[in-house]
Amino acid sequence: MHSDPAAAGRRALADRARRISRIRRRIAATAVSAFALVWGLIAATGSMGSQATTTATTAASTTQATTTGSSQPSESSQSSQSPDSGQLPSVTTGQS
Repeated sequence: MHSDPAAAGRRALADRARRISRIRRRIAATAVSAFALVWGLIAATGSMGSQATTTATTAASTTQATTTGSSQPSESSQSSQSPDSGQLPSVTTGQS
């Protein structure tokens, strides 16, 4: 007996739909796993990128103190190095 071509086509389409569904589930599981891993890493290390903001603020205040030309340094630009040395003062943050 010969099988019905329409039934064979439906089976092929159903198999294809199952394969696509499995692939989509795997992709979603991988994305969720990667997100959770990165989120946990950030939470464990506390790294949120705030050092760049602190450094930029310090550089702006040092530049402002240097361009004013005053003979007394302001509170925001006092450091162990002079403003004319071309080096920025070290910045300490509360992060470990």
